Amino acid sequence: MTQSNISQEEKDSALLHKLGYRQDLQRTLGFLSNFAVAFSYISVSTGTFSLFYLGLAAGGPAFFWTWPIVALGQFFVALNFAELASHFPIAGSIYQWSKRLSSPTLGWFTGWVYFFAGVLTVTAVAFTVPVPLLAIFPNIPASILGMPSAVFIALLVIILCTAINTIGVRLVSIINNIGVGAEIIGMFGFALILLIFHNHQSLSFLFTGPVHDLQAAIPATATIPAAPATPWTPGLGFGYSGAFMAALFMSLFVIYGFDTAGTLGEETRNPQKNAPRGVLWSIGLSFIAGLLFLGGTLLSIKDYAKIESIAQGATPLQALPTIIQDALGTFWGNVYLFVVLIAVFVCTLAIQSATIRLMFSMGRDRRLPFGNIWGAVNSRFHTPGWAGLAVGILAALPFLVSQAIAVIVTGATGLIYLSYFMNNAASLNARLKGWPRDVAPFKLGRWGIVINIVALLYGGVMIINFLWFGGLRNVYTNPTIGAAFPGLNNVPAIGSIPIFEFSLIILFVIGAIYWFGFKRRQVLANGEVGLDPQA
Repeated sequence: MTQSNISQEEKDSALLHKLGYRQDLQRTLGFLSNFAVAFSYISVSTGTFSLFYLGLAAGGPAFFWTWPIVALGQFFVALNFAELASHFPIAGSIYQWSKRLSSPTLGWFTGWVYFFAGVLTVTAVAFTVPVPLLAIFPNIPASILGMPSAVFIALLVIILCTAINTIGVRLVSIINNIGVGAEIIGMFGFALILLIFHNHQSLSFLFTGPVHDLQAAIPATATIPAAPATPWTPGLGFGYSGAFMAALFMSLFVIYGFDTAGTLGEETRNPQKNAPRGVLWSIGLSFIAGLLFLGGTLLSIKDYAKIESIAQGATPLQALPTIIQDALGTFWGNVYLFVVLIAVFVCTLAIQSATIRLMFSMGRDRRLPFGNIWGAVNSRFHTPGWAGLAVGILAALPFLVSQAIAVIVTGATGLIYLSYFMNNAASLNARLKGWPRDVAPFKLGRWGIVINIVALLYGGVMIINFLWFGGLRNVYTNPTIGAAFPGLNNVPAIGSIPIFEFSLIILFVIGAIYWFGFKRRQVLANGEVGLDPQA
């Protein structure tokens, strides 16, 4: 049989076989569906509704400029990922890429960190669903079945997403396409309406800091901003830089997950071409949507003092819904919020889908305890059913130990950026040794090393930002363990540890015990030492 007579399906299966795996998952996704899942993972609606108050309270309207800064940095990361996805369109994305371009050890730790970051992100996004829902239906009881209504709704969302992910990737694709439609309507359509018909501020508004100095007003142990105190001097002077770096966290929380287009490569037709396109289109369209949405909502603020007080008050998550309802009126404001509700639900579904594929990929390689279970594919639905159930349970567990979900998951975003950094380090090491030599549809060519270095520098600066907990960081984006678990406040040397650093310590200690104590010797004995970068 000549090469020209081989169908695309046979070519895709042959590529996967060459990479070491058989075709167990159903390959049903085209470019649009692949892109849709990655776009839904990023979900501008979700991230902004989760942390808009943080950006506004810490950085004032000028936090708008955090969006293009983060988007530009992440675009360099996405370019690197697009080339990796073109060479290795495999479930597990950066775990697979790191292990193949460096060593099993770096690959495993990259996947280990990214997996738990994904689980916590599912928790965080599921907890965002009640934000627009409770704004639309403010009369929902404060508690349902003995638990806070927000927690009950979030758990219900996790259960529904687990069921959908178990039934099949085709159903996930259909629902994701609906979610992308909602996201585009919400982020583009309503944003343009706000910009054109409900513009109450001049462009200079986007260059002003917060009216009040929050640092002077917030005690070191606070988890929600206290009442405002002394005035800020508007602008981006030296005294404002710390607040702006804290406000940066809102955009950092949104713009990631574009590698999902690569992790769905095993379920995408012609993945070497379509997966890289999914990576780049998802981040590109998200950047434009976020720019319009943030600009539209900020410039449509009628009463800034009112919105700032909400962002700094006891219900800060309602700051953005209030802006929308004030601008559009109750009816159309609720219609907009309903569109956002759909997008946030689908975002939960997409993140869970990606995390399930990562667990499946690591389980298939026997890199996790009971790996044969997580790497199994359901014979009826052709999905990693047990991995789906495990991710759903793990994502629900934080609600059982603490209801300060917004505090617990602050480490998740830092872990995402750390795992991205580890993968970029692996790919740069391979590039310096001559990779890639094989031809793939998407290639960076001679710009590969330069782009890879820029991506690493950007990622390194952002990790430093996560680790820094001076200024407003200890309140907004890197609170202490005691803030999440008040019972540990009085435990010496524990309650005062910032949660991101605590997450790193726990993950790397447990991970090192498991990997070096039980797995590394076995992996090396089997001859799995990563791919030759010359290949």
